[in-house]
Amino acid sequence: MNNVLSREELQNSVKNFLKEHIQGSLATVLDGVPRSSPVLYFFSDDFNIYIVSAGGEKFKAIEKNNNVCLLVNTEYLDFRRIKGVQIFGKAQIGEVNSNLYEEGKRVIENNNFKLRGDEKIIKIVPDEIIYLDSTKTGDRTKQILKMNE
Repeated sequence: MNNVLSREELQNSVKNFLKEHIQGSLATVLDGVPRSSPVLYFFSDDFNIYIVSAGGEKFKAIEKNNNVCLLVNTEYLDFRRIKGVQIFGKAQIGEVNSNLYEEGKRVIENNNFKLRGDEKIIKIVPDEIIYLDSTKTGDRTKQILKMNE
């Protein structure tokens, strides 16, 4: 069964899914070596993602190569039944007191999360979002949302 969503349905499905979750895995590449880091994220209605972090190799990776992928998914049931999104985009790092930090802080605090004030904020501006929901029927049709269309 191939259930292709309209652009509006796909946008709503992605928004609803991302608002239901707060944890994901951020993939970066540093000097040709891929890395995946568990992260806490916050979603804004314009599809931007804000990640709070105190440090780590992901910052070095983003400084050298700002292409990232954030994976958010449900618990693994089996290889046929899973729901999730892969967000491919460009990342920027916001230091404390920067405009980007303040922008992210507003989104984060609107989600009832209190910042300590010593962390950095990573902003991901999506280029493409891949959505999959095979939880009901096992249909593994990937829906692709291109953000610049």
